[in-house]
Amino acid sequence: MRNGAMEQAMEQTILTAISAVGFPIVVTFYLLTRFQRSMDNLTDKIGELIKELQRH
Repeated sequence: MRNGAMEQAMEQTILTAISAVGFPIVVTFYLLTRFQRSMDNLTDKIGELIKELQRH
């Protein structure tokens, strides 16, 4: 699927979700998934820091 087609499909999916469950729910889901990725990244970095500190 081309990039433009993917973007259009994503927009359609978002619009369908908004019409099905409502804008606040979709925004909450989006923010929670972004927050989860940030927490996963933070957890990985803390693990790397712990390993580095244990080496010294």
